[in-house]
Amino acid sequence: MQQQLSELEIIEHINNRQCFTATIIGGAFTLKIAEYLPAMSAAIHDGGNLRASLSENCLLDQTSRYYEEDPYTGSFIQEQTITLIAHDSRYEYDLNRNTQECVYETAWGKDIWQTPLTSEEVNESKAKHAQFYRIVAAIVEALVEDFGQCIVYDNHSYNYKRHERQDLPVFNLGTSSVKSDKWRPVIERWLHDLQSMQVDGIDVTAAENDIFYGKGYLAGFCHGKYDNVLVLATETKKVFMDELTGAPDSVVLPSLQTQYNNTVAKHTQWYISEFKN
Repeated sequence: MQQQLSELEIIEHINNRQCFTATIIGGAFTLKIAEYLPAMSAAIHDGGNLRASLSENCLLDQTSRYYEEDPYTGSFIQEQTITLIAHDSRYEYDLNRNTQECVYETAWGKDIWQTPLTSEEVNESKAKHAQFYRIVAAIVEALVEDFGQCIVYDNHSYNYKRHERQDLPVFNLGTSSVKSDKWRPVIERWLHDLQSMQVDGIDVTAAENDIFYGKGYLAGFCHGKYDNVLVLATETKKVFMDELTGAPDSVVLPSLQTQYNNTVAKHTQWYISEFKN
């Protein structure tokens, strides 16, 4: 049974530099800290949970919602030392939008709710969003305090069949909100490590600011608030699943899960040993 902790308990554990794994009370996300290193891995759209009161009012079934979510991204980072994996659907509140804009009325051209959400429902979702970012801040500030700087691997996936282009990259790194050139060696190394990944069943390509530009809120929050934090906003093309049916690819997915975890770990060790020194 997964340990459940309140927000205050989680922050107290972080402030005391305790190692732990816990799901926040209510189930919105799980945080694992196995060791305090200057790197955190996040999968903020991994989940699809929608609280009952919203589910009953939602015009979109679970399959339709799943299409715009980022399934399996949590598994790409699950072996990392510090992981923050969200379990709620972005249709409840989108963690890659700011708190005031995180609750959709319409999204991707579709109406979402049979009847408009009440202010109480909207506020409950916004409160969960704000809580998540208080936890992000607690983690990042602890790492900066201990190490002077840190990196955040911000992991997403994207649908590609609706695009006309046939040459979309398997991995896209968005860096538009990065403020300082000091991070360029870390960015270049991450692109190199992504490009070097050997994944069964696909030819890997990696690009910077090709189809996405890293304009999501996790990157904006960290880059706007902290000078010594780099967010590597990385989108993985949904080559590991059928984006229309949701079915996983039995060859690509397990290989990608292994290789992505190995690549994050390798890049983190390089960052600790080479860049920070």
